[in-house]
Amino acid sequence: MEAKSNVAKQRVPVNRSSRSLFSEGKRKVNGATSVQDYKTGLALLKQAAALGQVEAHEWLGAIYDYGLGTRKSGRLALHHYRIAAEARQPNAEYHVGVFYYEGVGVSQNYHLAVKWLRRAAKHGDLTAVYVLGRCYRFGQGVPQNRRKGFLLLLDAARKGVLDAQYSVGVCLSRGEGVRSEPRKAFKWYLIAAKRGYPDAAHNVAYFYETGRGVAKNKIKADFWYGRAKALTELGRKACTPVLGKPNSMTA
Repeated sequence: MEAKSNVAKQRVPVNRSSRSLFSEGKRKVNGATSVQDYKTGLALLKQAAALGQVEAHEWLGAIYDYGLGTRKSGRLALHHYRIAAEARQPNAEYHVGVFYYEGVGVSQNYHLAVKWLRRAAKHGDLTAVYVLGRCYRFGQGVPQNRRKGFLLLLDAARKGVLDAQYSVGVCLSRGEGVRSEPRKAFKWYLIAAKRGYPDAAHNVAYFYETGRGVAKNKIKADFWYGRAKALTELGRKACTPVLGKPNSMTA
């Protein structure tokens, strides 16, 4: 009797609509406090996907991407992301692009990465604009065009993409795709540093130390060097994923 009771507790109701199952699955995953919560959410999302709820595939992609309540699997993550991407879900299109970009669950292919990133950017995914900017900047899947790459990065940076804000600082500092302007580089580094970007904090410290793009200030330089070190240590300890986006790509 006890074994039967345990099974009953874990059984997921099937007489509900795909929307209801999807909503409950999301709630379970977002509010998860245990592995069992993730497993229950996974089961609900699988049922919703089987009933045709396209958005559930995007969430299943994230679950397999990060290994929430199940073993990580790039292959399964890509499978579900692709189903959602084919239905023009921007975040899923972005993920398919990044999986091809990084070679996760599939052979690395910059050309296919660009194809999916363009679709995601067209449909409003700002992080896709950032990665697409990297592709043009470094000539990955497209002929190298540093100017176009910089403009895409700048567009994403102005709309709040943290990685893009740091990258714009790098471009302005080095003169990649744009004239070197240390003052503007410092501005973007400071924006990213205040949002917790370790490399940006280090560069802010260096600019204060050397007087590049800003007046020399040893006190502020020491502060930002310390801040950069603390942020780096915090990043090493952090392991909680943000559903929907992979680890950031720097520079």
